[in-house]
Amino acid sequence: MIRLVASDMDGTLLNRYGKISLKNQAAVHALNRRNIGFVVCTGRNYADAYAPLEEAGISCDIICMNGASVYNSKGEQIRKQTLLKNQVSRILSICRPFSVLYDFMTDEGSYTTSSLEEFKESFENKIFLSMVSDEHTFETIVKRFQFVSEEALIQSDTDIYKMSIVHEDPKVLSYIRSCLEKEEGISIASSAATNLEITHFYAQKGNALLEFAINNKIHPREILAMGDSENDLSMLVLPLGYTVAMENGSEKIRKSARLITRSNEEDGVAAAIEALVLSDAALATG
Repeated sequence: MIRLVASDMDGTLLNRYGKISLKNQAAVHALNRRNIGFVVCTGRNYADAYAPLEEAGISCDIICMNGASVYNSKGEQIRKQTLLKNQVSRILSICRPFSVLYDFMTDEGSYTTSSLEEFKESFENKIFLSMVSDEHTFETIVKRFQFVSEEALIQSDTDIYKMSIVHEDPKVLSYIRSCLEKEEGISIASSAATNLEITHFYAQKGNALLEFAINNKIHPREILAMGDSENDLSMLVLPLGYTVAMENGSEKIRKSARLITRSNEEDGVAAAIEALVLSDAALATG
Protein backbone atom coordinates (compact mmCIF):
# COMPACT_ATOMS: atom_id res chain seq x y z
CA MET A 1 0.00 0.00 0.00
CA ILE A 2 1.26 3.49 -0.84
CA ARG A 3 1.86 5.64 2.26
CA LEU A 4 3.68 8.56 0.63
CA VAL A 5 3.24 10.37 -2.70
CA ALA A 6 6.17 12.49 -3.90
CA SER A 7 5.59 14.94 -6.74
CA ASP A 8 7.71 17.30 -8.77
CA MET A 9 6.16 20.74 -9.38
CA ASP A 10 6.96 22.39 -12.74
CA GLY A 11 5.72 20.20 -15.58
CA THR A 12 4.10 17.82 -13.09
CA LEU A 13 1.89 19.14 -10.28
CA LEU A 14 1.69 22.62 -11.81
CA ASN A 15 0.18 23.64 -15.13
CA ARG A 16 1.86 26.04 -17.55
CA TYR A 17 0.70 29.00 -15.47
CA GLY A 18 2.28 27.67 -12.29
CA LYS A 19 -1.08 26.71 -10.76
CA ILE A 20 -2.34 23.50 -9.17
CA SER A 21 -5.52 22.45 -10.98
CA LEU A 22 -8.72 21.79 -9.05
CA LYS A 23 -8.49 18.05 -9.79
CA ASN A 24 -4.90 17.89 -8.58
CA GLN A 25 -5.88 19.84 -5.47
CA ALA A 26 -8.75 17.44 -4.78
CA ALA A 27 -6.48 14.41 -5.15
CA VAL A 28 -3.91 15.79 -2.69
CA HIS A 29 -6.63 16.68 -0.19
CA ALA A 30 -8.04 13.14 -0.56
CA LEU A 31 -4.61 11.75 0.38
CA ASN A 32 -4.64 13.88 3.51
CA ARG A 33 -8.08 12.60 4.53
CA ARG A 34 -6.76 9.04 4.29
CA ASN A 35 -3.58 9.90 6.24
CA ILE A 36 -1.40 9.24 3.21
CA GLY A 37 1.60 11.53 3.08
CA PHE A 38 2.30 14.02 0.30
CA VAL A 39 5.66 15.71 -0.27
CA VAL A 40 6.77 18.06 -3.02
CA CYS A 41 10.20 17.46 -4.61
CA THR A 42 11.17 20.48 -6.67
CA GLY A 43 14.03 22.46 -8.13
CA ARG A 44 12.39 25.65 -6.86
CA ASN A 45 13.47 27.43 -3.71
CA TYR A 46 11.22 27.25 -0.68
CA ALA A 47 9.36 30.52 -1.26
CA ASP A 48 8.60 29.75 -4.91
CA ALA A 49 7.45 26.24 -4.01
CA TYR A 50 5.33 27.33 -1.05
CA ALA A 51 3.36 30.03 -2.92
CA PRO A 52 1.29 27.79 -5.26
CA LEU A 53 0.78 25.23 -2.50
CA GLU A 54 -0.56 27.90 -0.15
CA GLU A 55 -2.86 29.20 -2.89
CA ALA A 56 -4.27 25.69 -3.30
CA GLY A 57 -4.71 25.19 0.44
CA ILE A 58 -2.10 22.42 0.56
CA SER A 59 0.17 22.11 3.60
CA CYS A 60 3.01 19.63 3.16
CA ASP A 61 6.73 19.08 3.57
CA ILE A 62 8.85 20.47 0.72
CA ILE A 63 12.04 18.99 -0.68
CA CYS A 64 13.40 21.97 -2.62
CA MET A 65 16.36 23.04 -4.75
CA ASN A 66 16.72 19.45 -6.02
CA GLY A 67 17.16 18.11 -2.49
CA ALA A 68 19.62 20.70 -1.19
CA SER A 69 17.11 21.83 1.43
CA VAL A 70 14.04 20.29 3.06
CA TYR A 71 11.32 22.10 5.00
CA ASN A 72 8.55 20.59 7.07
CA SER A 73 4.93 21.70 6.79
CA LYS A 74 5.56 24.33 9.50
CA GLY A 75 8.18 26.03 7.36
CA GLU A 76 11.12 24.78 9.45
CA GLN A 77 14.29 23.71 7.63
CA ILE A 78 15.08 20.08 8.47
CA ARG A 79 17.82 19.31 5.91
CA LYS A 80 20.59 21.40 4.39
CA GLN A 81 23.34 20.56 1.90
CA THR A 82 25.00 23.53 0.22
CA LEU A 83 27.67 23.75 -2.44
CA LEU A 84 31.17 24.36 -1.10
CA LYS A 85 32.70 27.71 -2.04
CA ASN A 86 35.60 26.02 -3.83
CA GLN A 87 33.05 24.05 -5.89
CA VAL A 88 31.30 27.28 -6.85
CA SER A 89 34.63 28.83 -7.83
CA ARG A 90 35.51 25.84 -10.03
CA ILE A 91 32.10 25.91 -11.73
CA LEU A 92 32.46 29.62 -12.46
CA SER A 93 35.94 29.05 -13.85
CA ILE A 94 34.69 26.39 -16.26
CA CYS A 95 31.70 28.45 -17.40
CA ARG A 96 33.32 31.87 -17.65
CA PRO A 97 34.45 31.62 -21.33
CA PHE A 98 30.91 30.94 -22.54
CA SER A 99 28.93 34.01 -21.43
CA VAL A 100 26.35 31.99 -19.52
CA LEU A 101 23.73 33.41 -17.18
CA TYR A 102 23.42 32.22 -13.59
CA ASP A 103 20.78 31.72 -10.94
CA PHE A 104 22.40 31.20 -7.53
CA MET A 105 19.79 29.94 -5.06
CA THR A 106 20.31 30.97 -1.43
CA ASP A 107 18.34 31.40 1.78
CA GLU A 108 17.90 35.06 0.82
CA GLY A 109 16.43 34.28 -2.60
CA SER A 110 18.23 34.18 -5.94
CA TYR A 111 21.35 36.03 -7.02
CA THR A 112 22.65 36.55 -10.54
CA THR A 113 25.86 38.00 -11.93
CA SER A 114 24.13 38.96 -15.19
CA SER A 115 23.40 42.55 -16.08
CA LEU A 116 19.80 43.71 -15.90
CA GLU A 117 19.73 44.01 -19.70
CA GLU A 118 21.05 40.46 -20.22
CA PHE A 119 18.58 39.12 -17.68
CA LYS A 120 15.61 40.84 -19.32
CA GLU A 121 16.51 39.75 -22.85
CA SER A 122 17.01 36.15 -21.76
CA PHE A 123 13.75 36.06 -19.82
CA GLU A 124 11.71 37.60 -22.62
CA ASN A 125 13.17 35.09 -25.10
CA LYS A 126 12.16 32.28 -22.71
CA ILE A 127 15.73 31.18 -22.16
CA PHE A 128 16.20 32.19 -18.52
CA LEU A 129 13.59 30.46 -16.33
CA SER A 130 11.82 29.11 -19.41
CA MET A 131 9.68 26.77 -17.31
CA VAL A 132 8.02 29.69 -15.47
CA SER A 133 7.85 32.26 -18.27
CA ASP A 134 4.09 31.78 -18.60
CA GLU A 135 3.66 32.09 -14.85
CA HIS A 136 5.34 35.46 -14.29
CA THR A 137 6.06 38.75 -15.96
CA PHE A 138 9.58 40.16 -16.06
CA GLU A 139 8.59 42.65 -13.36
CA THR A 140 7.49 39.91 -10.94
CA ILE A 141 10.58 37.81 -11.60
CA VAL A 142 13.23 40.54 -11.41
CA LYS A 143 12.09 41.43 -7.88
CA ARG A 144 13.22 37.98 -6.75
CA PHE A 145 16.83 38.50 -7.87
CA GLN A 146 19.76 40.39 -6.44
CA PHE A 147 22.38 41.52 -8.97
CA VAL A 148 25.95 41.04 -7.73
CA SER A 149 29.48 40.48 -9.01
CA GLU A 150 31.13 37.05 -8.94
CA GLU A 151 33.75 38.35 -6.52
CA ALA A 152 31.20 39.74 -4.08
CA LEU A 153 29.22 36.50 -4.11
CA ILE A 154 32.25 34.27 -3.55
CA GLN A 155 33.63 36.45 -0.76
CA SER A 156 30.31 36.66 1.07
CA ASP A 157 29.11 34.23 3.74
CA THR A 158 25.99 33.44 1.69
CA ASP A 159 25.23 29.73 1.40
CA ILE A 160 24.62 28.64 -2.19
CA TYR A 161 22.35 25.61 -2.43
CA LYS A 162 21.99 25.35 -6.19
CA MET A 163 23.42 26.96 -9.32
CA SER A 164 21.45 27.11 -12.55
CA ILE A 165 23.60 27.71 -15.63
CA VAL A 166 21.65 29.12 -18.56
CA HIS A 167 22.56 29.39 -22.24
CA GLU A 168 20.46 29.54 -25.39
CA ASP A 169 22.61 26.98 -27.25
CA PRO A 170 22.20 23.34 -26.07
CA LYS A 171 25.54 22.48 -27.71
CA VAL A 172 27.33 24.97 -25.47
CA LEU A 173 25.59 23.51 -22.42
CA SER A 174 26.53 20.00 -23.54
CA TYR A 175 30.19 20.98 -23.70
CA ILE A 176 30.04 22.72 -20.32
CA ARG A 177 28.41 19.64 -18.87
CA SER A 178 31.17 17.39 -20.20
CA CYS A 179 33.68 19.60 -18.38
CA LEU A 180 31.67 19.74 -15.16
CA GLU A 181 31.29 15.96 -15.10
CA LYS A 182 35.02 15.72 -14.42
CA GLU A 183 34.55 17.64 -11.17
CA GLU A 184 34.14 15.60 -7.98
CA GLY A 185 31.38 16.11 -5.44
CA ILE A 186 28.72 17.77 -7.58
CA SER A 187 25.48 16.60 -9.17
CA ILE A 188 24.37 17.83 -12.61
CA ALA A 189 20.79 17.73 -13.87
CA SER A 190 18.49 19.75 -16.09
CA SER A 191 14.87 20.89 -16.05
CA ALA A 192 14.85 22.60 -19.47
CA ALA A 193 16.78 22.56 -22.74
CA THR A 194 18.44 25.86 -21.83
CA ASN A 195 19.75 25.06 -18.35
CA LEU A 196 21.99 22.93 -16.19
CA GLU A 197 21.31 22.62 -12.47
CA ILE A 198 24.29 22.08 -10.18
CA THR A 199 24.07 20.95 -6.56
CA HIS A 200 26.31 19.15 -4.12
CA PHE A 201 26.49 15.42 -4.87
CA TYR A 202 24.41 14.65 -1.77
CA ALA A 203 21.76 17.18 -2.81
CA GLN A 204 19.60 15.19 -5.20
CA LYS A 205 15.87 14.57 -5.09
CA GLY A 206 16.35 10.81 -4.76
CA ASN A 207 18.75 11.07 -1.80
CA ALA A 208 16.54 13.58 -0.03
CA LEU A 209 13.39 11.54 -0.63
CA LEU A 210 14.92 8.34 0.76
CA GLU A 211 16.21 10.18 3.83
CA PHE A 212 12.78 11.75 4.30
CA ALA A 213 11.13 8.32 4.06
CA ILE A 214 13.54 6.76 6.56
CA ASN A 215 12.90 9.56 9.04
CA ASN A 216 9.16 8.94 8.70
CA LYS A 217 9.50 5.13 8.89
CA ILE A 218 8.21 4.64 5.35
CA HIS A 219 9.60 1.81 3.18
CA PRO A 220 10.62 2.69 -0.40
CA ARG A 221 7.98 0.24 -1.68
CA GLU A 222 5.37 2.40 0.03
CA ILE A 223 6.26 5.46 -2.08
CA LEU A 224 4.84 6.74 -5.37
CA ALA A 225 7.04 9.34 -7.11
CA MET A 226 6.16 11.47 -10.16
CA GLY A 227 8.20 13.75 -12.41
CA ASP A 228 8.86 15.00 -15.92
CA SER A 229 12.48 16.09 -16.34
CA GLU A 230 16.04 15.00 -15.71
CA ASN A 231 16.24 16.49 -12.23
CA ASP A 232 13.56 13.92 -11.27
CA LEU A 233 15.62 10.97 -12.50
CA SER A 234 17.30 10.32 -9.14
CA MET A 235 13.79 9.66 -7.73
CA LEU A 236 12.42 7.66 -10.63
CA VAL A 237 15.27 5.13 -10.74
CA LEU A 238 14.74 4.18 -7.09
CA PRO A 239 13.08 0.82 -6.20
CA LEU A 240 9.83 2.49 -5.16
CA GLY A 241 6.30 1.17 -5.15
CA TYR A 242 5.53 3.19 -8.27
CA THR A 243 7.55 5.57 -10.41
CA VAL A 244 5.42 7.64 -12.77
CA ALA A 245 6.45 9.90 -15.66
CA MET A 246 4.27 12.63 -17.05
CA GLU A 247 3.12 12.28 -20.65
CA ASN A 248 4.81 15.63 -21.30
CA GLY A 249 8.05 14.36 -19.75
CA SER A 250 11.34 13.92 -21.55
CA GLU A 251 11.96 10.69 -23.41
CA LYS A 252 14.61 9.65 -20.88
CA ILE A 253 12.19 10.11 -18.00
CA ARG A 254 9.36 8.26 -19.74
CA LYS A 255 11.69 5.34 -20.38
CA SER A 256 13.00 5.31 -16.80
CA ALA A 257 9.65 5.32 -14.98
CA ARG A 258 7.48 2.23 -14.60
CA LEU A 259 4.30 4.01 -15.65
CA ILE A 260 3.20 7.08 -17.63
CA THR A 261 0.28 9.29 -16.62
CA ARG A 262 -1.47 12.10 -18.44
CA SER A 263 0.26 15.44 -18.99
CA ASN A 264 0.44 18.24 -16.45
CA GLU A 265 -2.19 20.11 -18.49
CA GLU A 266 -4.55 17.11 -18.17
CA ASP A 267 -4.39 16.55 -14.40
CA GLY A 268 -1.87 13.73 -14.70
CA VAL A 269 -0.99 13.85 -10.99
CA ALA A 270 -4.64 13.41 -10.01
CA ALA A 271 -5.05 10.55 -12.50
CA ALA A 272 -2.07 8.67 -11.04
CA ILE A 273 -3.12 9.23 -7.43
CA GLU A 274 -6.70 8.12 -8.10
CA ALA A 275 -5.66 4.98 -9.99
CA LEU A 276 -2.65 3.86 -7.94
CA VAL A 277 -3.44 5.09 -4.44
CA LEU A 278 -7.12 5.92 -3.92
CA SER A 279 -8.95 3.41 -6.14
CA ASP A 280 -10.70 0.43 -4.57
CA ALA A 281 -8.16 -1.87 -6.19
CA ALA A 282 -5.22 0.11 -4.80
CA LEU A 283 -6.71 0.29 -1.31
CA ALA A 284 -7.44 -3.44 -1.37
CA THR A 285 -3.72 -4.18 -1.69
CA GLY A 286 -3.20 -2.67 1.75
